[in-house]
Amino acid sequence: MPKPPYLGRALLSLFILLPLLLQVFAIVALLATSLVAAVLNSNSSDGMFIAVGTPFAAGFLFLCFRAGRNLIRKQFALDEPTEAKTGFLDKALFVTRYLPVLLAFAYTLTISLLALLQPVPSDGAIFGPASGVIFIAHFFSALVAGMIQVFGVPSIWPVVIPPLCIYAAYGFGLGQGFRELRAPRTASSALIGTALLIALAVGAMIWRADFMMRGILRGGSEAWYAERTFTDRYHPFQADNELVKVAKPTLTISSDAPRLDGATAAYPIYAAAVQAIYPNLANETRKLVRHSTTPEAYDRLIKGETDLIFVAQPSNAQRAAAEAAGHPLQLTPIAREAFVFFVHQDNPVDGLTSDQIRAIYTKKITNWKAVGGRDEKILPFQRPEGSGSQTALELKVMRGEPLPTPPREEFARGMGGVIQQVASYQNSREAIGYSFRTFATTMNLEDNIKLLRIDGVPPDRESIRADAYPYTVDVYAATAGTTNPHVPELIAWFLSPQGQQLIDETGYVSIPHNQ
Repeated sequence: MPKPPYLGRALLSLFILLPLLLQVFAIVALLATSLVAAVLNSNSSDGMFIAVGTPFAAGFLFLCFRAGRNLIRKQFALDEPTEAKTGFLDKALFVTRYLPVLLAFAYTLTISLLALLQPVPSDGAIFGPASGVIFIAHFFSALVAGMIQVFGVPSIWPVVIPPLCIYAAYGFGLGQGFRELRAPRTASSALIGTALLIALAVGAMIWRADFMMRGILRGGSEAWYAERTFTDRYHPFQADNELVKVAKPTLTISSDAPRLDGATAAYPIYAAAVQAIYPNLANETRKLVRHSTTPEAYDRLIKGETDLIFVAQPSNAQRAAAEAAGHPLQLTPIAREAFVFFVHQDNPVDGLTSDQIRAIYTKKITNWKAVGGRDEKILPFQRPEGSGSQTALELKVMRGEPLPTPPREEFARGMGGVIQQVASYQNSREAIGYSFRTFATTMNLEDNIKLLRIDGVPPDRESIRADAYPYTVDVYAATAGTTNPHVPELIAWFLSPQGQQLIDETGYVSIPHNQ
């Protein structure tokens, strides 16, 4: 197979020059979006970026098309073509003519497939490692790939699609150049075969990406967006937030305010406290208040990056990490809560025993029929090790009995992901998940779940207060060697009548006065 005389220049454009030009267009589009949003005083950044970015994208693809067309024009029409060059057009097959584009497609699709076929990380990072591999393999598309990683977009396609679009537009440009030169047409069977191979490769990527997203963000960007916005209604000092208001706080902190962090489910508690107790520090809340996952909160506390966190009980590994760092965890219960199990509202099962729960999660019971339900396979979702709800499952429910590693389709990274899976998992009604009662009933955005009775006891405020519900747990204010002078008085405020009233109004259950 003869080598196209333009192979080197075409590959240079496809792998370096056009990707660099893409970065310029992306930066200009972002700056233009910011400018238009500022002029219009608009907060709709997503819609604005689509409106502004679409013409930029169209213009960039046209430049790719023109680059391919002009390459052929210059190579065979303007360059005083030699007999070897003109003869190439007469005898070159489809694959030979489009070799640069086909090599680029083969490279990107192969790299992407290999990246997606990596073992899925146990922490549920989804596409982090895969996008990192593609980032390295497409260094000159670094800005686009880097933005995807920074913002944690749970999709591989924003990383893969830009280079594929470059190749496609450039290839159409090559074709247009050949037509303008009236080059002999090649067999359509080669075009069809190539298109089928590319379609198969893209189909394999779609299948693998879909598999990786099961149990994490099934449902695409809407599910991802919902996962990230569970706490949007609870940011302190934000207009129209849903935080409990404290009329006349008995504690005010105006300087050296403790840095706070915690689990997503506990955010409404300490965010409401911040709004009441840090009244003069509204402009500093981004530095002082975060809402992480439980593992992140414990990790930041142990490293000294925050002073006080609000979380469920720590795992054994988290306790050991604090001991190893020389800052043993100090845990103060400030509220009571129920660790709950839930199913889809159409599931006929309304309750389970503790033994049945353990049997389901150890795979000794695998069909709902065994516990009074339909003849359907049970899909028991789990969360990452170290998360608050997973620790509660291991310590409170399983009581040391080991859990089998869940298959990918039975794994969810966030508590919101668990709820969404049970509410709509592949249109199934046979999943079961777990969370904390207040998050599941107040913060979550799904209505298609119902909480199960455990050992005949419903997870309501009365059973929690009476310690009758089997999986009643504490919410802790946790410290680890902080020297902030206001931490003790802030913890004391949460234990005061005013703090306990806030806890009750938030949806949690205040602790008994004698505790």
